[in-house]
Amino acid sequence: MPFHLLKKEPIEVGLRRIAHEQIDIAVANFRDDTTPQHRQVHSLRCRCKKLRGLLRLTQPLMGYAFLIEDQRFRAAAKALAEHRESDVIAKTIESLGGSYDQSGTSQTQVSSAAIKQALEMIRTCQGAVDSWPLPVHGFADLAPGFSRTYRKCLDAFDRVLREPNDENFHRLRKWAKYHWYQVRILERLNKTEIRKQRKKLRMLQLALGSAHDLALLQAMLESQNDCDMWLLDRAVDRKKTLYADALTISHEIFARSGDELVADYSRWWVDWAN
Repeated sequence: MPFHLLKKEPIEVGLRRIAHEQIDIAVANFRDDTTPQHRQVHSLRCRCKKLRGLLRLTQPLMGYAFLIEDQRFRAAAKALAEHRESDVIAKTIESLGGSYDQSGTSQTQVSSAAIKQALEMIRTCQGAVDSWPLPVHGFADLAPGFSRTYRKCLDAFDRVLREPNDENFHRLRKWAKYHWYQVRILERLNKTEIRKQRKKLRMLQLALGSAHDLALLQAMLESQNDCDMWLLDRAVDRKKTLYADALTISHEIFARSGDELVADYSRWWVDWAN
């Protein structure tokens, strides 16, 4: 089923459906022996981020339950973070024309204990989905969470403009990703207009995601006594280019205020629901 609300589907039912489907996909990937381990890990971490984006859409409605569920998904993804970073660094080196041996790093297999921990955590989440407090009847109930996430994006973008460092770009990436997932959930309210937003947000995620991978590689190289300067220079130059691209895209995406964006979605909801 799709990662968006369906027209004839009660909102509460749709949100629970999306949550169950994302968890099911993550768990099923670990049952499939034909799926490479790095893809299994990536899938679970990606599903957890999608679910945390969904939770932020309903955050004001869920109260303390939001904190519990958000931390569960965060913990499930974090259990596999070290392996994911190792895999990312190795692939980033390869994309720059280097080799794993050249940088002193190597790809590692995630431990069975880490996998077990992540799966146990996400199965706990799965059992809780049907009891989430979701008194949702229309977009007005989702608007506070949607607006809050978007305002976090605006704040992160403002920080990047004032101080364009790795930390601030990473913050922008995090909140823009949550916003992107929420836009995808609401896409059918106005398929034409929202799809334009979704595509721009995807472009931003690709640029910031690749830049983040390069920042990880840069930090690792700079920590080595015998740093490969050729590889480091290539990583830094490529990261700067991606950050410049991300700024250009961000100016387009975040041109509207939170009130303006919510007003658009509210109007689209009325047309879609009738």
